[in-house]
Amino acid sequence: MPISPEFWSVELDIPVDLVAATEEMLGDEGVAVTSYEVPIPGQAISPKWRIQVLFDAPPDETEWRHRLTAIAEGLGLESPVITFSHVPAKDWVRHTNILNAPIHAGRFFLHGAHDAGKAPPGSLSLLLDAGLAFGTGRAPSTYGCLLAIDQICRVKPPRRMLDMGTGSGVLAMAAARAGVPQVLAADIDPVAVAVTRDNVRLNGLSQRVAAVTASRPDDPRLAVASGYDLVVANILAEPLCRMAPGLSRLVAANGHLVLSGLLAREERLVAAHYRAVGLKLKRRIAREGWHTLVLSRRP
Repeated sequence: MPISPEFWSVELDIPVDLVAATEEMLGDEGVAVTSYEVPIPGQAISPKWRIQVLFDAPPDETEWRHRLTAIAEGLGLESPVITFSHVPAKDWVRHTNILNAPIHAGRFFLHGAHDAGKAPPGSLSLLLDAGLAFGTGRAPSTYGCLLAIDQICRVKPPRRMLDMGTGSGVLAMAAARAGVPQVLAADIDPVAVAVTRDNVRLNGLSQRVAAVTASRPDDPRLAVASGYDLVVANILAEPLCRMAPGLSRLVAANGHLVLSGLLAREERLVAAHYRAVGLKLKRRIAREGWHTLVLSRRP
């Protein structure tokens, strides 16, 4: 198996709006200059980023501390956080397989090609290649939707389901695997739609799942005569609030609407928008600070 070389890194924490200026000042130093977001618990978007310079030999810490301190002062930053670390050689094949370990969510077993044939008895297996689209099942919001779909389908699989903002198609395929005979996956991004179609073919679900490019609930391609028995929208709080009237009209009588992509503090706002258009909150699924809401249409 291929083993990576070892590296040494120097890192500087900066506000997101200073990333481009800092990268320009560092130029082509070391082996590579990279930047990435530093997650902050409870915040969907972090204002804090980290600039990392990689070296193939230990850098002079005194020299680089002085240099990064000068850069930080030039950008108006006081008391900059500068760290030095060693990045050991790594077996990247093994590391990638660990990161891509199968996901168990209710009865669903999501896996890559290297874990094919390892599904536990009684599970609903899905082979997933996210490609260029969002959605692997590992995000807490997607995980919550999988649990909600499993719970709903255990009682009685819906006849029709709409996955609004499908990403890689994982939720649409999960519903189909759980017994929903007609599933429509929609996304604003044509790349996501193409990835979804590939994943659907890969899982042998082309007879149950169709995918279209659509950005709004009122798109005529999403309309069905009596509505969908299940609608899932794993997006973000602000667009979910804006789409409340349109999404609610797509839900059939006694149907369910699953909403996700919202933080715990955003639940009351989102729930209020959907309560105002006739839907009732039945339960919530909380995971890592993110909430998934299961609502129903009153008869």
